[in-house]
Amino acid sequence: MNYFFGENTGTLQKCILEPTQQLIELSEKNKIPLIFFVDAGYLVQLKNNSQHSQCKSDLEVISAQISQLSAAGHQIALHIHPHWEDCKFDGDKWVIDTTRYKLSDLSKEEASQVISKYAKALFDITGTKCTAYRAGGWCVQPFSHIKDALKQNGIAIDSSVYFNGYHDSPAHSYDFITAKDKAEWKFENDPCVEDASGSFKEISITPDKIGPLFYWELYFKMKSAPEKFKPLGDGMWLKDKGRIYNQFHSSTDHFACADGYFSSRLIKNLEDCEQKKFERMTVLSHPKSLAPCSFDYLNEFILHAKQRGHTFAILN
Repeated sequence: MNYFFGENTGTLQKCILEPTQQLIELSEKNKIPLIFFVDAGYLVQLKNNSQHSQCKSDLEVISAQISQLSAAGHQIALHIHPHWEDCKFDGDKWVIDTTRYKLSDLSKEEASQVISKYAKALFDITGTKCTAYRAGGWCVQPFSHIKDALKQNGIAIDSSVYFNGYHDSPAHSYDFITAKDKAEWKFENDPCVEDASGSFKEISITPDKIGPLFYWELYFKMKSAPEKFKPLGDGMWLKDKGRIYNQFHSSTDHFACADGYFSSRLIKNLEDCEQKKFERMTVLSHPKSLAPCSFDYLNEFILHAKQRGHTFAILN
């Protein structure tokens, strides 16, 4: 459950509540659990600004939905975008500052305090401690910066890495080039380096190498049928124009994803996992980036996976 970036943050209703409700209905229909990595900094800031009626109301409704998810058996996990520490609510809208987008942009002591504070925010809603973590923007490095704080908060699972993942921009960066093409492994000091005696487990996001033809198809589908392929969220992403340009001209290392038209690739992703004999497939998505087509493709994927004898499970 990823929240807001950019000048136009969008609304809680369109970016989170409505698409998440559709996920709830899909999971109930298919009787499967889902994992929600909740951007807890947003919850903390809503509470800090609860003197504003909008923030107070938003905190109540999003907390109720998270509580509903937890009670229904879905896993609530920790997701951190530390830029929330610097964001302000001006009485009408959020003023977003992404200068400190990564936990490594904070001192180790500050990062530790943020992890503990955000983990507590989720515990206060669900009554259950988080055991899994995904770094905001995949920025889990250097792991030594957050290792002790995660341990202190009972978090032993990370799910930030994907095979051949690499990104370097002023806002955020990560380098998973040295990670192996595996579904999961133990590690200690670096989530890209397997250590059989490590105290942490990496459950990697399933990789997906995508050619430029897919992005051209996506572009034309969004132009010709936006009512089906356009994301449900009404806010904005942080945009990297250079990265977007490259996607239209060369193959890119991506990951299994249910956002919009990417969800059409999930059955192929599963077939790749079966061929590699992976013991697990992990699909990433953002509620704000789900499109109407996502739920059709997801339902088709779930039925196909079940027919193949696969089960759906939380991270453990």
